[in-house]
Amino acid sequence: MEQKLVKLLLRMRERVFFRAAQRTFAMIMPFALIGAFFQMFSKILLSRDSLFFNILNLSKVFPQIVFQIARFISGGVIFAIFGLFGVYAAYFMALYTARIYNKDSKLAGITAIIAVFLIRSPNLSMNNGFSAVDLQLLSIKRMFTTLFIGYLVGQVFRFLGQDHAIKRIEHVFDIKDRAFAAVKPVVASLFMAVVVASFIYVLQVKIFNSDLVTTIADKIITSNNLLINVPLVLLAIFLHWLGIGTPLELAMSGQNGGAATANFNYALTHGSSWNVPFKYLGSNLVQSYGTLSGAAFTVSLIIAILLLDRNKQNKLVAKASIFPALFGVFNGLGVAFPVYLNPLLVLPVLVIPLVNIVISSLAIALHLIPVSVYPVLAGTPGVLIPYIGTNGSWQALLMTIILVILDVYIIMPFYKINMNVQKRIAEIDALQDSRVISFKGRKKIIKEELGNNEKTYAKNATK
Repeated sequence: MEQKLVKLLLRMRERVFFRAAQRTFAMIMPFALIGAFFQMFSKILLSRDSLFFNILNLSKVFPQIVFQIARFISGGVIFAIFGLFGVYAAYFMALYTARIYNKDSKLAGITAIIAVFLIRSPNLSMNNGFSAVDLQLLSIKRMFTTLFIGYLVGQVFRFLGQDHAIKRIEHVFDIKDRAFAAVKPVVASLFMAVVVASFIYVLQVKIFNSDLVTTIADKIITSNNLLINVPLVLLAIFLHWLGIGTPLELAMSGQNGGAATANFNYALTHGSSWNVPFKYLGSNLVQSYGTLSGAAFTVSLIIAILLLDRNKQNKLVAKASIFPALFGVFNGLGVAFPVYLNPLLVLPVLVIPLVNIVISSLAIALHLIPVSVYPVLAGTPGVLIPYIGTNGSWQALLMTIILVILDVYIIMPFYKINMNVQKRIAEIDALQDSRVISFKGRKKIIKEELGNNEKTYAKNATK
């Protein structure tokens, strides 16, 4: 079974789209880690409804001008890194896709940025007919679209661009030769972008269907049926892994539905939340137990990295992501490790919340833990959300500890497979980088590797 899983993951990981995406995230990694700290800082100290802002009574400790300056700077950094993430994603995705095929990568990246700004949601309210840039499309929450645009531009350069070898020193005439050689793929890419943009404008097509996103989130928030909640939560988490994080974020933040209000009123009236009318609301299960407000998977992954991995870079990323992860800031680790679009981690990303929701729902049904219904302030550490959301239930705190330990044990075998696959990929990368093998030779090695895995598995099965 493990050999088959390794085979599938290795084949997925070797797809050009995933290879280019991993390299894109690696290049943006330092900025993502910095942005994650600013997100954490803003979330726990600058927000008026945050836990630490109120506990420390910061509004009386510092003058208002200090918070205004801090919010101005923090908001600027967060927007520059995560608000415009799609621009960087498109550039590097096109760059590395073209570079894999030995094409002119930098011009591919610039072309991808122009294509992203051409392909945007229409806005007919503008008098001059020019629609403003869709900033939501450029944010990290919608990065899959910009990554895909960058990938398509890279593929255009693959088929229409000339082979390009990177030189240590380029003179003006060399640069002009590059520019003229790239005219055909640049024009073709922009022509395709213009056609798509015209189609979007004439038919008023939305690049990203916000109604669908809202529907998924609303169903999770308001449904009390596990048969509905669990598949939708897994869908939202899978979309988040793809780089479409809006449904999951809306589901975790949605606590204002009628059912949630009924639960809260019942708890206030009866002094506890053990017998609230709606025990399995998706919003409560997802935030409190399923994801621990985003900390369940990230904390377990960080622990697995620190316990198992000998790679210094991975350990450094894990250590730098500890505090943001505890406070539910996922973007730093998601980009820096990366978790986003990493086929080696898609299974634990889905399995951990599924196990947490099933176990916590069973515990609620057996009256082992109360339902989390009380409001939780922003910036509350994810592992404390069930405790605070149940008004200080030690049973909920114990369940959280059990779930975190279980999550670590769940992710460890997957992470060992991840390390084995990454080690083999690094060896093949080294061969290709040293010109021992070509791109076609790389594909041949992967195919032989998979064949050998099948033979080994067959021999073991017959013993």
